Amino acid sequence: MEVRWLGNSCVEISGDFDLLIDPNYTVNPKEKYRIVCVTHEHTDHIDVEKLKRIEYDMLIAPRATLDEFGISGKAVKPGDEVDGIKVLESWCWKAKESVSYFYGGVLHPGDSAKFPKAEGVKLAFTACFPDFFDQYVEELKKLEPELVVPFHYDYEKENKRENAEKLVELLLKEGVEAKVVKPGEVIKI
Repeated sequence: MEVRWLGNSCVEISGDFDLLIDPNYTVNPKEKYRIVCVTHEHTDHIDVEKLKRIEYDMLIAPRATLDEFGISGKAVKPGDEVDGIKVLESWCWKAKESVSYFYGGVLHPGDSAKFPKAEGVKLAFTACFPDFFDQYVEELKKLEPELVVPFHYDYEKENKRENAEKLVELLLKEGVEAKVVKPGEVIKI
């Protein structure tokens, strides 16, 4: 599988089929996806205008997100599974309803500083808000992913990129493999 972080919290996974999670990207995505997933209704995770620029067969999201934007899709909640995509718990700050997604060993937790239980995590994405560094480290140590990649920051702004670099440094000190990637960079798993 190939995974690309496309800026903000947008992640593209190319495996048995192409899927896009949280369609508010800064790097251009592919033109077509089988499934688009949205973790919650905050506009840094879904930009309806950017969503309209891509083709997709199915959109899955919490009911609150579908209702908020008046978009059609399949409402999902923790415990659901859609074409091998496991819908897990998420704890996103001030979200009406939020979920995490786990597919092919890739975990996307939205904004959450708490991670759902998942077995066989090859790649975990994480936000990198400094107030939650200790929690990210403790949660990721329990999760034991093969690799952690910070997202949900502006790579072009040095002071924001430093947050990602600092979190990676803390994770590495605790024995958790982690690295900073540039938006659009391919991660093979």
